Amino acid sequence: MSEATLKAKRLAYVRVSAPDLTKAEKFLDEFGLQVAARTENAVYLRGTDPEPPCYVLTQGNGGVTAIAFEADRIADLEAIAQIEGASAIETLDGPAGGQVVRLRDPQGMQVEIVHGRTALDALEPAPAHVFNMNGQQQREGELPAIHRGPSRVRRIGHLVLESASPGIVYGWYNRHLGLQTSDAVRLPDGEAQMIFSRLDRGQEYVDHHVVGFQFAMDEGARVQHVAFEVGNLDDLMSGHEHLKRKRHKHVWGIGRHLLGGQIFDYWKSPFGVIHEHWTDTDLVNQEHEAQECGVADVNDYWGPGPGPGFIVSRWNFKVFKNIARILRARSTAS
Repeated sequence: MSEATLKAKRLAYVRVSAPDLTKAEKFLDEFGLQVAARTENAVYLRGTDPEPPCYVLTQGNGGVTAIAFEADRIADLEAIAQIEGASAIETLDGPAGGQVVRLRDPQGMQVEIVHGRTALDALEPAPAHVFNMNGQQQREGELPAIHRGPSRVRRIGHLVLESASPGIVYGWYNRHLGLQTSDAVRLPDGEAQMIFSRLDRGQEYVDHHVVGFQFAMDEGARVQHVAFEVGNLDDLMSGHEHLKRKRHKHVWGIGRHLLGGQIFDYWKSPFGVIHEHWTDTDLVNQEHEAQECGVADVNDYWGPGPGPGFIVSRWNFKVFKNIARILRARSTAS
C-alpha cells in the first residue's frame, strides 16, 4: 500500500456562504459559535477551544464552499502542491495567518490544506459537574452547573460529504490526506452508503470519524452536514431548548448514534446547511478494526430515526428510485 501524500492533523474549518449575513450570523450565535474576527469580506467564528477560527462566513448563495484540513508541517504543503490541479503554496487570508494549498476533490469540493495558523486563547467552556448516577453519590450539597442559553461549541469535529460515488471520493481522501475507514455501511448492491473515516494519527486516539462519505439519495454532491462538539449532555440539551425557543428548524435528534457513539442533535440553518451538536464520541486509533454492515442493520442506540429533511437534500426522481431499493433491502432483511 502506497504512503499517503500527507496525514492530516485535524479538520481545520469550513467556508460557508449565506445570502443574508445578518440572519446567518444570528443563527450561528444562537447555535453557540462565537465571532473571533471580521474583515471586509468574511466573519470568522470559533469555539471555546484554543484553536484558530473553525468557521468562515461569507456572502453567497448558501452552502459550504470549501473544507480545510490542518497539516503538521510545511513539507506537507509542498507535497500536496505537486498534485495535478493544486495551487502553489499561498498566504492564507484571515486573522490567524498561515499558508494554504487549494485543490478540488473528485466531487468538485474545494479542499484547503493549511499550516502555520496562530492559535487563540481558550474561552470559558460550558460548565460541568459530576453526576449522582450508577449508585455513585458524588454531587453532594451542590446544584448542577448548567448554563441557560446557547450551547458552548468547543470545536469543529467532522462533516459528511454526499455524492453519487462515496467510495471514489473516499479513495481520494485516503490517498492524499491519509484518512482511514473506521466503519462502513453498504447498500443492497454492495456499494457504499456511508464510509466513516478518521484521521491516521497512529497510536493516538482520535474521533471515530472526521469525514463521512455518504451516498446522496438525489445523487448530487455537497457537504450534507457540519458537526461541532459541545461540552457535555447538559450543554447540548440547553442548546437544544435555546434553538427551539428561537424557532430554528430541528432536523433530527436527540439520540445516540450506533456508529461513532456520539449523542447528537441536528439543526438546519436559515441558509440550508445542517449543523450538528454532539458530545461523547467514540475514540479509536490504528488498532481499531473496521466493521461493515448493511443499511437494514443500522439502528442507533436510542432516539428517533432520521426524517426526510435529514435523509434527502434535494428531491428528484432519483430519490424515489433509491428509497425504493433501500426499503426493499430492509424488508428482505427483516
